[in-house]
Amino acid sequence: MLSESIRTALNKQITDELYASHLYLAMAAYFESQALPGFAHWMRVQSDEERAHALRVIDMVVNRGGDIVIQGIEAPSPRMGKPLAVFENALAHEQEVTQMIHNLYALAEEENDYTTQAELQWFLVEQVEEERVTGDIVQQLKRVQDDPSGLMMLDRELAGRAGEE
Repeated sequence: MLSESIRTALNKQITDELYASHLYLAMAAYFESQALPGFAHWMRVQSDEERAHALRVIDMVVNRGGDIVIQGIEAPSPRMGKPLAVFENALAHEQEVTQMIHNLYALAEEENDYTTQAELQWFLVEQVEEERVTGDIVQQLKRVQDDPSGLMMLDRELAGRAGEE
């Protein structure tokens, strides 16, 4: 059985993961409007991953007998900027999510909730990958800067991203 504080924190994480899904979907729509279908595809896959993360947390709560309370999800900002700015924002968001997971883990540790700690291990490892991959794209965009041919090559590369299985 989950403690009330863990259940509340996990429900907040569900909402935060759903916000991340909406954020990446908004970024995908922006890239579509900028005729960058590879960037859009990458962001759509990322949006799907974030939704899957929310579902994983829902399962964590339900499997432990907790109630799910999904709050309203804030609308992402419609202002995006150049591709570099969009990916810098994505990286900053992933860094925030990492801190959220760390805070959840610390709470579970404080309450001696070993099951939640074990479940959160997957998220801790996942966040390392999320930050690394997004950070790599930021670095590539910094190298490309405003070079149209470099941007188009990166767009083609990002179009090849496969979803999680």
